[in-house]
Amino acid sequence: MESFYAAVNGRDLEQALAMVDDEVVYEDFTFQEPFRGREGVRELLGDAMSLPKGLDFVIDDLAGGDSWGPDDAVGMTWHVEFDGVALPNSRGASLYKTKNGRLLYARDIVESPLKLGSSALGIVGFLAALVRSYKQGLAGTFAAFATAAGLYWYILLLSPQGQFPFLGGPPAWAIDETTLRNVVDESLNFFYIWPGLDSLGLPSPSSLFPLPEVDPLRLALFNVAEAYAFMLLPLLLWDRPERKNVYAWWAPAMFLTNAILLPYFATRALEPAGSSTSRARVAWAPLFGLVALVVLAVALWQSWGLYANLPSLLLGDRVAFAFAVDVSLFAVLQGYVFAERPGSWWRYVPFLGLAAWLLLPDEITGEAGEARSEPI
Repeated sequence: MESFYAAVNGRDLEQALAMVDDEVVYEDFTFQEPFRGREGVRELLGDAMSLPKGLDFVIDDLAGGDSWGPDDAVGMTWHVEFDGVALPNSRGASLYKTKNGRLLYARDIVESPLKLGSSALGIVGFLAALVRSYKQGLAGTFAAFATAAGLYWYILLLSPQGQFPFLGGPPAWAIDETTLRNVVDESLNFFYIWPGLDSLGLPSPSSLFPLPEVDPLRLALFNVAEAYAFMLLPLLLWDRPERKNVYAWWAPAMFLTNAILLPYFATRALEPAGSSTSRARVAWAPLFGLVALVVLAVALWQSWGLYANLPSLLLGDRVAFAFAVDVSLFAVLQGYVFAERPGSWWRYVPFLGLAAWLLLPDEITGEAGEARSEPI
């Protein structure tokens, strides 16, 4: 492996490839997929060969050595230098396995320039901050929601693949064809409208092209999250009837969920709550509750018996994991809004409590004021 490094630093591609087994698998975590076979390693090293000489990979330490046989493994730590000067954020660690004196397997882990520290705990930390900041006043609430929004954007949308062990799949800036296809196919099954039309024999886009098949569990998670976001519009209008831009926030939130709603609540924290007597549910609120309950029922029916697969789905699919986080955050936001105006305990029940609040008349919910006839 020291000779392999010397060949790479000397920009001798053929010499480096001569030390590689035909069945090699090379995993470099700055790339989405491993490189397989000698030609795959040729592709990986091709860019390195175009770098100026003097930009070298320097071995710091290793575990293994001369006493090991030709069919064994060695671990290394290394950094990158240019003309003898160590570059910042250039450290790495690698594991190599050999067979008959040739490289059979490699895994490179490169230092990330972003140092999150304990903030990588993510969800638990910022949910606790939400509760604490609510008791401390507007400034604390704004800071908590702003922090939550930043963590959501970075961890779920922008963090490099492999940085968090609980998060599978590529980030938004390096989305692959499979992830993009899953997102498009799920969107075509939004609220089960298209398959519903097909099952009833009504006109649908199926006459032009077939409805794509989607894993029922992934599709159920997507639609439940979207139904929850759908129900939040009447709640947000009731929460801040004086705000004129609720629709401008909610509409993109139907696509980007808490990437939009968390910044919304951060800006909301800096505004006065207004008169509590001015709050009233919009007249069409029951329609939103009914639609959401129907979507929930269909989702549960379509995914029945598949829930044992949920852990593997969440850990292997970044988009599915994000929707699971969204459902949890929606439940927190639901309780947070209702906490400013205490009422029946069942309003805090995630999803079902909000749907019931949208559907039930004022005499049961205990809400004051008449329904607003605001258009959608």
